[in-house]
Amino acid sequence: MTMRTPLLLLLAPLLLAPLLAACSSAQTNSVATSPSPVVGTPPTLSIQSVLSWQALRQGDSGRDVVTLQYLLRHHGYSLSVDGAFGPGTDSVVRSFQSSRGLVVDGIVGGNTWEKLIVTVRQGDSSNAVRAVQDQLRNGYGYGSVTVDGAVGSITNTAVRDFQSKRGLSVDGVVGLNTWHGLVTGSSTGGTSTTASLANQILNNTRITLGTSSSTTGGSPRQNIVDTANGLPARRGCASNANCGLTVYLKRSMLQGMLNMANAGNRFYITSVAGGVHSTYSDHYAGLALDIGIWNGTSLSTPNSAHTAARNACIAAGSDPSQTFNAYNDSSGGHNNHVHCAWN
Repeated sequence: MTMRTPLLLLLAPLLLAPLLAACSSAQTNSVATSPSPVVGTPPTLSIQSVLSWQALRQGDSGRDVVTLQYLLRHHGYSLSVDGAFGPGTDSVVRSFQSSRGLVVDGIVGGNTWEKLIVTVRQGDSSNAVRAVQDQLRNGYGYGSVTVDGAVGSITNTAVRDFQSKRGLSVDGVVGLNTWHGLVTGSSTGGTSTTASLANQILNNTRITLGTSSSTTGGSPRQNIVDTANGLPARRGCASNANCGLTVYLKRSMLQGMLNMANAGNRFYITSVAGGVHSTYSDHYAGLALDIGIWNGTSLSTPNSAHTAARNACIAAGSDPSQTFNAYNDSSGGHNNHVHCAWN
């Protein structure tokens, strides 16, 4: 018996061809016009997508904010370079993010940093150059560098020295990895903001850092020295917990320490991340410090300086519920020092 092929089956290839072509065309157009990957959309992995950057947002201040502001100026935005991430900077950041197809949240994370940075090399002249020079001079101590926006021989030499010390390719070209090193404080971790704050603490005559090596972990001074070098601080131990571990000190605590000194106070720090504390102490999280002498008065016994030091810590941003002295700790555990912890 002869089988007849239905007419519809014979015509199917002819009918489907235009539809398939249209589908293929639509997919091609979709790929061609899709926006750049944003947060929440898995991008193609590259060196840019795997680096960890220092996130900045409204309320932050410091060296990295200066860098951010110079880079925004480089991209044509008008704003003050004052190191303070206020409403004006927040508005400009959001405008920049919108123009680059990024999530518009005002937070300068990795995606935003990597759209902001541009390659800088000898002979260049721009606000991006000023950002590099400011980091080198004021963040890393290259005092011979002038923030004049032009990469001359002195800036080039400083860039090469910076690259050499951080294990980067020594070519004098400020590309992605060198920018990352400048902003994060090292190629492996930490932040330039915390590094520069730590350097300021080391140079502040109102702050005395204990150097005792009799306690577990690093001494206060060594904790700050390591932080200034872009390294984590060595923790102390509690019943062998945390032994041998390290932590990056938090910027909020370092800034608070400087705030107290800038308010005219003189004090002696007996512990930061080292020493023996409770297992889950904020010290081991890089968030706390202990004060042993306040404006010349020893805190070895309860006295009025306990109250003054606690109040100063709170005024400098410490968490009142985690800032203890002889008078608000019924256990007596803080009768000989004041403990100040930041969020």
